[in-house]
Amino acid sequence: MNASPFKFASRLRCALLLTAAVLIPFSVGGCSLLVMGGKMLFGNPKVDASFKTQTGVDLTEGEKSLLVVCRSPHLILNEAPTFEYDLTDGLLRRLKQKGVNVVSPDKVSRWLDDNGGEFDDVKELARDFDADFIAVVDVQTVRFFEENSKDMLKGHAQGTIRVHETTMIGGKRTAYEAFRSGFSMDHPRFRPVSIHEMSPHAFQRQFIDTLTRQIARQFHDYQTTDEF
Repeated sequence: MNASPFKFASRLRCALLLTAAVLIPFSVGGCSLLVMGGKMLFGNPKVDASFKTQTGVDLTEGEKSLLVVCRSPHLILNEAPTFEYDLTDGLLRRLKQKGVNVVSPDKVSRWLDDNGGEFDDVKELARDFDADFIAVVDVQTVRFFEENSKDMLKGHAQGTIRVHETTMIGGKRTAYEAFRSGFSMDHPRFRPVSIHEMSPHAFQRQFIDTLTRQIARQFHDYQTTDEF
């Protein structure tokens, strides 16, 4: 008697899982094999952006504009003087690739220069920019070396993302908080990298690129397989 289509599909899934379990330990591309197997069995699941989930606004539709400001501890600027610029540039580049309508970073930089590089209240930005949302990324903790080591590179960053929605009240534009989220990232996740394998400068660039990807995902949907 021929097996039913349901039984055949179940056997096929089992065979694929067993094959992956056997081959992954011996394959340099084990993660890629696991991803391929996962796609075959379960498709390519999508994770909705936290911002969209909390506010109901999909910024990737391009209908709403977003102004982004990144801030970091002054001490890190001694070790990585362009950290804030690189973080902002990388974040905006990723957001624009996903269709987010972002305010010109040059205009924001000029505004910050004219106001001493700082602001006490997001409402100051709201008054001077015609943006629907203002995101302030505060990186409160950041390091590029493993703790108590100057030879092993292992980055860590922790901070908060606050997004304010702007609105007109009494003929003046103001803002109120619409979204808040924390982030914490270690790179690489497991084994640190020796400075003999990679220069600290190259590592910093790689670390910032990974950090911008994680922060950007707060604002756009992404596939779970992108984690590998």
